[in-house]
Amino acid sequence: MYLYYAMHELHYSPSELKELYEAPRHFKALLYGLIGYKLDILEKQAKKGGATSWQS
Repeated sequence: MYLYYAMHELHYSPSELKELYEAPRHFKALLYGLIGYKLDILEKQAKKGGATSWQS
């Protein structure tokens, strides 16, 4: 899920996805936490029916 988000929403290139996949565990934990938080916010906004801005 997180690599999908990085590829489609953050527009990571294949080489950047490979770097992310091979990144140290503590870096991935931070990045995946931020992505999870962003997805939670987008889900809550969608349930409210509010407009979402993917680049906010």
